[in-house]
Amino acid sequence: MKNVFGFCSRPGGGSGKHSAAFARTDLLALTAILTVLGLLNIAAVSSNRAGSQAAGCLTNLRELMVACQQFAVDAGHLPPNPDDGNATPGHNWVPGQAGRGGAQEFNPDILKDPTRSLLFPYLVEKDPKIFRCAADLRSGRYQGTDAALRGTMVFAARSYSMNLAVGTNPYRPGDVATDGAWLDNSHSHLLGQTWRTYARFDDMVAPTPAKLVVLLDEDEFSLNDGVFAFGMARAEWIDWPGTRHSNGATFSFADGHAELRRWADDRTAVQNGKVSRLAVPGSVDYQWLRERISAPIRP
Repeated sequence: MKNVFGFCSRPGGGSGKHSAAFARTDLLALTAILTVLGLLNIAAVSSNRAGSQAAGCLTNLRELMVACQQFAVDAGHLPPNPDDGNATPGHNWVPGQAGRGGAQEFNPDILKDPTRSLLFPYLVEKDPKIFRCAADLRSGRYQGTDAALRGTMVFAARSYSMNLAVGTNPYRPGDVATDGAWLDNSHSHLLGQTWRTYARFDDMVAPTPAKLVVLLDEDEFSLNDGVFAFGMARAEWIDWPGTRHSNGATFSFADGHAELRRWADDRTAVQNGKVSRLAVPGSVDYQWLRERISAPIRP
């Protein structure tokens, strides 16, 4: 079976090694095509200030997704995506707790550390601002180590998270996929249990790369570690997508494209900073995202 990149894929998930499944030459060609498509998409949403911020957010997520693809080419698997916010070298695609009150909320320096911020070396522009949405207006006292910035006010360091079903588990040998703990809505899901998780592009048979969300703009009250928690078993918000872009959020997909999705259900927006889990039966917004997070291992 061939995936959207034209490479042979196995009919199911798993963690076996594959040879040359995603070559750098193919990635460069794909990136060139997606750059043109991305510019067209950006032009369509950038007619005003809010649109310009959304366009910038789409650009950021596209750049981070290309970096993720390039990491996978070099490593043979997707970056680690643990549900713990650790800052251990080599153990996380993005380190630390960057939500409200988090230890790294106003520390952009950690995002420049290539041993702990594993996508940073692959960014064309080595700028930690790519991890932040321009419409994320949180500001606070600088928490980094640059003496010139000590005592100054800075914007929040990060606005984006990664789909909990995507990436590898740094605590298990063999570069196996993450457990996707929240996929069962109870934080007890394990690799291979019910829902698909994805260590490599070859694992992405359902949803396909063009339909699988990898990175997204998370609500600032919900953001904490680098994982976006989502339950597939029943309709509820565990972590909350952003609403900064005219009641919409931005997403990047495994094939490299990015989209702006505007929400239709009032229950998708965080109210007064309250991000406790919320059941949302019948939500078309939840259903849209559910179709792009994971799929059953056995239909």
